[in-house]
Amino acid sequence: MLSRKPSLRWRWWVVLVIVMTGCSLNFSPPEVTQTVSGTPEVQMVAPLPQSIYFEGVDVIVQALVTNAGADIDRVEVAVDSTIIATLTDANPDGANAFSVTQRWTAARTGEHSASVTAFRSDGASSAPAAVTFTVTSASAQSTEEAEPQSSAQPTARATNTGAPATSAPANTAVPQPTAPPAQPTQPPSAAPVATFNQPVNVRRGPGTIFNPPIGSFNVGQTTEILGRNPAGDWYKVRYGSGEGWVFAALVSITGETASLPVDQGPPMPTAAPPTAVPPTAPPVATAAPATSANLVAGVVVLNPPQPVCNETVNIGFDVANLGAERTAASSTISVQDVRAADGTVQQETIGGFPVLEPGQTFRVEMALTVSTWFNEDHRLILIIDPNNQVPETQDGDNRAELTYRLAQGGC
Repeated sequence: MLSRKPSLRWRWWVVLVIVMTGCSLNFSPPEVTQTVSGTPEVQMVAPLPQSIYFEGVDVIVQALVTNAGADIDRVEVAVDSTIIATLTDANPDGANAFSVTQRWTAARTGEHSASVTAFRSDGASSAPAAVTFTVTSASAQSTEEAEPQSSAQPTARATNTGAPATSAPANTAVPQPTAPPAQPTQPPSAAPVATFNQPVNVRRGPGTIFNPPIGSFNVGQTTEILGRNPAGDWYKVRYGSGEGWVFAALVSITGETASLPVDQGPPMPTAAPPTAVPPTAPPVATAAPATSANLVAGVVVLNPPQPVCNETVNIGFDVANLGAERTAASSTISVQDVRAADGTVQQETIGGFPVLEPGQTFRVEMALTVSTWFNEDHRLILIIDPNNQVPETQDGDNRAELTYRLAQGGC
């Protein structure tokens, strides 16, 4: 009997250890993975619908993917139904929303379509988001300037593709080929030239108070700069057969602007006198509805923190809605890399953000490669909603700047 007690006690200890082990396993918390239901959604940010590009210009195709999550397998970017890029690591953080950017060199004149589609790992995909744009010959601009007397409306010249003889009946006595389109090759002007990498409004004077705009420039267009206002933040440019003003921060410059003539511009517009005939559409009735949304620029983060010449740096930019109302629409971010020494623009890109709820912050991810003026200070200028498409309480907090020194690297 005494020899069997230790054996029985040992067995009880084994049972107790097994029970305690089982209990500890049951108390370990299960792994919780957050999933996003439904298919991803894609919204095109760039190019804008019906934009016009010249041949050889980089077309930036950008889209915003929402309802995303960690199981996004790839994002396909296509032009004219041909895939130009398959992005397999587009959402490394598993965010619910992210943006993608791809460049395509404008080729083949005519109408084109860019589309973006997001795929999950199980094969489910978004509906393709698409936008239509036009590529035109780079010589179209010079031929338009060579025909100042053909028409006073730029749109009429744009649609008349080199068939001036149709304006006269069959009158063979009049020699038509007095101004052949192949001959007017004007020598390059010494004046600086503005290049537009995004649609820009043209105004009658230097300021948004000159409203409404008298027209606009599309992506890829260029024009001669004729002067600047005293503050230097607006340029007077040639527009069609006349002149107009564009905001300097949205323009890439080729040439020297220091010697530009200073122009005050036309007198500031004044309010209509009280005795004036009431307009058919009073400003009060047509004014944008009041909103309490307010977009605010947040932090700017570079990855890697030290940008290197001719190497791509990822820019993270926080956009917050600190108002009491959701924003009425999604919009874009404009980014310019400026050489600090003279303020010349070295490189540009854009990003996009979705509709934001009150208190919501969205990080816009953009890629930029700078390959000029290494071992010097550069300044990144980021502007939220540069074309003022989103109504908000104030626009004064929509801008952020960051100064960095560009390392030489392999340049």
